[in-house]
Amino acid sequence: MSMMMKLMDPNLVEPRLLRQFQCLIMLVCLQISGSAWSDSEVQSTELVVAATDTAATAASEQPTFVPAIESVSTSEITSETSLETASAAEPTAALVQRKPVWEIGLGLGYFSGFDYPASKDANQRLLTLPYFIYRSPLFRIGDGGLRAVAIERPRLKLDLAVAGSLNARSEGNSVREGMEDLDFLFELGPKLELNILDRKMQSGGRVQVRLNAELRAVMESDFRKINSRGLIAELGLGISYRNFRSSGVDLLSAISSSYGNERLQDFFYEVDTEFATENRPVYDAQGGYLSTRIFGGLGFRLHKKVRAFMGVFTGLYEGARNEKSPLFETTSSTGFALGVVWTIKKSSRLVEIVDMGSEQ
Repeated sequence: MSMMMKLMDPNLVEPRLLRQFQCLIMLVCLQISGSAWSDSEVQSTELVVAATDTAATAASEQPTFVPAIESVSTSEITSETSLETASAAEPTAALVQRKPVWEIGLGLGYFSGFDYPASKDANQRLLTLPYFIYRSPLFRIGDGGLRAVAIERPRLKLDLAVAGSLNARSEGNSVREGMEDLDFLFELGPKLELNILDRKMQSGGRVQVRLNAELRAVMESDFRKINSRGLIAELGLGISYRNFRSSGVDLLSAISSSYGNERLQDFFYEVDTEFATENRPVYDAQGGYLSTRIFGGLGFRLHKKVRAFMGVFTGLYEGARNEKSPLFETTSSTGFALGVVWTIKKSSRLVEIVDMGSEQ
């Protein structure tokens, strides 16, 4: 799978081929998923990738909805069949959708965020890349990230998910000047989704509410070495209003809180003796509460095969465990992401997917 990605950052000094390889791996690993919508600033940069992914998946034909059942068949479907819409009298029943096994296309995305949680230094990237989505009963690429599915039922989903965030240079960063750069972060761990509400609205469209819980191991890499950076735990609530009032517009929102152990907090907030200055005293970071994140966005169709996405996210850091660190600059920050995707070709074969609102 080959990709091209242009990062609009003149300070990056790695060789061009290495940068492209880094971007390729990062993009494959990033998870958007509405879980992506609710991720902390630690995964903030995946938002633009997820935005592109969201638009890409939605660029397919309107999915076929199947009434919820106690267990979901995972056999692939070879032809589309007309199916009834789930009844509004079943408000807690998730939908089973038939989606193409694979899709390919081209995406453009722009992300404006910050270097790390509670940072004031902007991290802005423009991404242009081909995309690829693959879906099978047990393995998914691109449909909200890279994941292995363990349990997939109408009210409960458990999978092994991958996430990540972009790197950031300390040069030019007022509070981190002279310190080591922040490398790419990659995360791997179980993700549990619990369906709370799934209701067809009389005015058109469908409202879905889900509870997400995640625990991921965090790894740091400059693609020459890999270091463990501890654990991050997240608990979030996501709300999706699909096809709002039959307009073709999807409304997405989420809120989540993140907690990191000491090793992860050290990555962002620790100041060792060798990097201490008059304005940046030695600081020993501790594990605990990291941030709360609020997200709101929408997706809509520009053409039969072209979808657009836009979203705004706010990070709240007041009361964070390391609020007294000299590297902790602000108690709140707001960023945004934009994405446009053109679906060029998709498989005629379909596979059944349980959609709790996080499958974009």
